[in-house]
Amino acid sequence: MSIRARLAVGFTLVMLVLTVSGSVLFVSQLQKALLSSVHSRLSDRLAVLLTEAADRGGRIHPLLGSNGIYAQVLDPGAAVLTTTRGTDRAPFLTPAQLARIGDRTVSFDGHLQVHAGARVVRTAMRLRATTLPRSGDFLVVATSEADVDTAARRAAIQLIVLCAGMLVVALVGGWWLTRAALRPVERMRRQVARLGVDRLASGIAVPRSRDEIALLGHTFNDLLRRVSDAADRERAFVSDAGHELRTPLAILKGELELAQNPKRTREELLGTVGVAAEETDRLIALAEDLLFLARGDESPAVPLEPADLVAIVDEAVRSVAVMAQSRSVRLAVAAPPQLWSDVDRDRIRRAVDNVLVNALHAVAEGGSVRVDLAAVSGEAVLRVTDDGPGFPPEFVPHAFERFSRVPDPAVPGNGLGLAIVRSVMTGHGGTATVENATGGGAVITLRWPLTSSPREGN
Repeated sequence: MSIRARLAVGFTLVMLVLTVSGSVLFVSQLQKALLSSVHSRLSDRLAVLLTEAADRGGRIHPLLGSNGIYAQVLDPGAAVLTTTRGTDRAPFLTPAQLARIGDRTVSFDGHLQVHAGARVVRTAMRLRATTLPRSGDFLVVATSEADVDTAARRAAIQLIVLCAGMLVVALVGGWWLTRAALRPVERMRRQVARLGVDRLASGIAVPRSRDEIALLGHTFNDLLRRVSDAADRERAFVSDAGHELRTPLAILKGELELAQNPKRTREELLGTVGVAAEETDRLIALAEDLLFLARGDESPAVPLEPADLVAIVDEAVRSVAVMAQSRSVRLAVAAPPQLWSDVDRDRIRRAVDNVLVNALHAVAEGGSVRVDLAAVSGEAVLRVTDDGPGFPPEFVPHAFERFSRVPDPAVPGNGLGLAIVRSVMTGHGGTATVENATGGGAVITLRWPLTSSPREGN
């Protein structure tokens, strides 16, 4: 069943419940009001007869019917002393009922036989009875409840007809209103169905109304833009990855073809194997970087465990010490004795390694790289500063994009190092930034929340 049909049926059912409840309440209140009117009429007639009895010394003149109200005077044994014309001589109440009256005015429900023309009809009656002063006899007045039942029944029939008409109107009106309300949704659905993968960023036309449907349209357009951006990044990633893989594979293929030449000397063959091994290592490193980034995309959340950040930085510095010494680069580290936090140790180590290697590649022989680690306002802050030429200004906004490299063929790398750094920081709820130092060189800053207190004794 469509949403339109469900809403129309739901609206009709709600109207059904409301109209039935209202009708039942109305008929009930009408019946109650009519019975109250009957009660008042009986009380008024009883008061008139009691006044007459008081004026006559406790005796009542032979009774006459008054506006459909019948009356009887009964002795304590329920014998009829006086009765209104139009009723038979049967007592209105039994001796047991009379015994309940005492000195009060009591109401009863019963059935009496009254004359309707030539016929005698048994009808439901409402009775009120009280004791006559002085004589000790009982005065009983009664009137038919048939008019009350008839009026309530007629009102119920009229309400049933009215409710049926209202339900038809509610069903048709609900169908029309939901159709009109959902028409913009149907238009958006048709637009989405016509969208191609290459036109996701164009989005769909959003209604000008400031309602939930317009908000849905804007939200959907935002989603389409994000999907389009992700698709563009994926296409660029695949294209760049293919380009990066093509060069080492082409070199590897060429070297293997040369190795097949039977006229090559042993030294030439060893050189070919060495080049092939280097290109293989390059392919392995590229594949590992791509796999690392892919895993980060699939599962941004990282498993955390307590680790000493100072120890991680020291290990990373020691791992690049040989590379620094080979180029006479000075490494300086400033850090507290300990700085504990809940992190993914391997990923943080990978990010620190990449930042240090990036800095060492940037500086000339005899240069310097400084590493500062500190806790600042509840965050771990790692800042790596080098005295190299710095980043080209046009490169800074794209430094953390995949396969983004400084336009300098002398700087090695596949353009994934800083992209991995940003992926690690994102997984830890942190940030990574690059900037050029005022006096020259570049600064890479990593920040992520400290999620545990320093540990004593570690």
